[in-house]
Formats: sequence, C-alpha cells, structure tokens
Amino acid sequence: MKKYQRIIENKNTRLIAFYSRLINFLEDILEDAECDNVYVSLPKNSFSTTVFVEGSNCRYDLLDSINVFAGKYDLQADIGRGNIGLASLYYKVIDEYKRSLHYMMKELAVKSLVNHIEFYLGILFNGKAFLVEGEEDRVVLPSIPQCFSSHTHPSRIPIPSRADLKTIIRLFLDRGLAHAIETVGSTLVIYRTGPLTIDDLDIVRDVEKSNNIIEALKLLSSTDNIKTLYL
Repeated sequence: MKKYQRIIENKNTRLIAFYSRLINFLEDILEDAECDNVYVSLPKNSFSTTVFVEGSNCRYDLLDSINVFAGKYDLQADIGRGNIGLASLYYKVIDEYKRSLHYMMKELAVKSLVNHIEFYLGILFNGKAFLVEGEEDRVVLPSIPQCFSSHTHPSRIPIPSRADLKTIIRLFLDRGLAHAIETVGSTLVIYRTGPLTIDDLDIVRDVEKSNNIIEALKLLSSTDNIKTLYL
C-alpha cells in the first residue's frame, strides 16, 4: 500500500524557518563579534524585509559580522535598534508551531493511536516542509537538515524511544531548534536555547549510550542549552 506523503509550504512553515535561520545568524554574529548580547527588531508584516540588529558591548565590529553571515542564512540585515533579545527568540519557534501545525499533528496522533502508524513532519530551513506516513511504530527519515520536526506516537504519553532521541540529537547537531512528540494526551517538546557547548556535547554522547529513556531525558535536561516542556 502506498504511504501518505505531502509537501507543505505556508506562512507557518516559512515563519518557523525564518525564526530558525535568524537564531542561527544571531548566534554566529554574537560569537564572531564577541558581544555580550544581541537584539533584533523583527519585521511586522513580512519576513523578507530587513531585520535590524543591535549589539551590546561587542569587542569587534558588529556590522562586519552581519555582512559576513547574513547571506549564509538568506537574510537582509543591518545595524539598528533591536527590541528582542536572542534568548527570547527560541520559544517563538515553538509558539508558532503551537498556534498552527500542532493541531494538524494532534489529529494525526489519533490515527497513530488506532493503527500504530506514525507520522513525521520535518520543516526545512528554506521554509518548505514534508509530512510522511511511516511504518508500524516507526518512520524512516531522509537525511536532510531540518530546523523543526514533529512526529506522532501511538500512545497517550509522549515518551521518546532511543531512535527518537538519536533523531533529535541529529537535528540539534544540524542546528535545528526543536522536536515535538505528539500523542492524543499531551505533547513533549525538546528544544535548544543556545548553541551546544562542549559540555553539552559530552552529555549528548552519554544520552546516546543510555538504555534508560527516563534517565536519558534527565541527562538532556541537565545540559546548558537543551530544555523540555509539555504543551
């Protein structure tokens, strides 16, 4: 039987991708210019217009860093007044998912509970997304960097499997922002709040070796920049 596949591109997928590229861009210029913090002014009506960036106590020229990295992330950026700090942007990715695609995945979670077939949503950094139907209790995924992903579980409790954790870790290593596990009961989101540090990577390696899922989740939450929350 042919499996369900669908390409999705809409305002929600594009906005999640935009926030993700913007976050990675700000992380890069923060490190490159050695600023204490960076702030951004977000476009009100279109994410194709210029974003203005303000740095705090930068050691090196912030504009030089902006010019080096803006093209890499397909952004138009310049020096200007910023009103949103980098730390506040990470949850915007989750919030946009929560207000939109979360409901589509929640409906698919009902199907997963009935027939044990999982569904997977992957959002690419270019704003396009793919939705695929998997096999019983698993989904075979393409090896392509994603900024956000979500999959359904055929249960009422969103506890990740070892395979799920490996997929989530790979997403973070590709500088993706978050993964959501959807069930008919609740939703678990595992997301990052900054670039992974050397200490974070050491913990991630321990997570990959762990045979205890609960302990693995505790390990992930003990990192500096990986957090969990329930929707």
